[in-house]
Amino acid sequence: MYIIMNNLRLGFTETTLLFFYYLDLQKICNSEYVNLQDSLINWLCTTSGFYDKNICGSYFDFDANKIKNSDVYNNYFNRLLNIVKNSNTKLELNFHGFHNSLIQYKEEFLNYIDYNKNNNQTNILQFMDNKNVLIINNLGSLMKMQYESGNITKIYQRYPISAKNIDFLEPGYTFFNNGHDSSILETAEKICDKIKIINFDCVIISAGAYSSLLFDYIVNELNKDVFVAGCDLPLYFGISTNRVKCFYSNQINEYFINVPDEMKPLGYEKVENGCYW
Repeated sequence: MYIIMNNLRLGFTETTLLFFYYLDLQKICNSEYVNLQDSLINWLCTTSGFYDKNICGSYFDFDANKIKNSDVYNNYFNRLLNIVKNSNTKLELNFHGFHNSLIQYKEEFLNYIDYNKNNNQTNILQFMDNKNVLIINNLGSLMKMQYESGNITKIYQRYPISAKNIDFLEPGYTFFNNGHDSSILETAEKICDKIKIINFDCVIISAGAYSSLLFDYIVNELNKDVFVAGCDLPLYFGISTNRVKCFYSNQINEYFINVPDEMKPLGYEKVENGCYW
């Protein structure tokens, strides 16, 4: 019997903004979330990779009302809402704290999307076992190198994994409302065009605001298993990002490697103090 292996994780900003988007659709008049919503929209457009060239701003200077009324923002969150509502997968949501007056609406939201209708637990390393794996992450080349060197097996001896092959796609960075195309939606389509010509059995994704869009394409168009991980993904490949050093310093050993300076994007230190590198 085939077991669904998919795992979809939404970060704190995406999760909470999706909840607020649902409240907006329901026309729930509650001022308690407006200020937080506006603040998180600025985080989304500054540090997640979400961008729209029709909107002015680059670094926490966005007009949240204009963004909430924009086609790209509404298209993105409408797609995201449909993805979490219709996917038969393990779904991990992460909410920022908000006023207690919203708790009842949170429960309505979770019921609306049928939260955790599938509770299969899958470890990232076990997910890779005996498969041709594609990693979509901007540190993908380091992750492939760590696996092929044997360092992952030395770090995680309790998971004797053996992937058939590991390939990677580094999608690039679009922080600060900046990208090569008109918006995140156009860039996501181009990334999907690259994905479909790669041979793989399953995909591991950690790509900020792009992750859910790529997940939806790979699962529903290509019928492949997908594990969407968060910013802790480097930990599993023995990469000492600043976040790993901060939260998992006791796990770091001689088999971990640092991110070389040439792989850090321009202005990386302005993205949550460079915690991803």
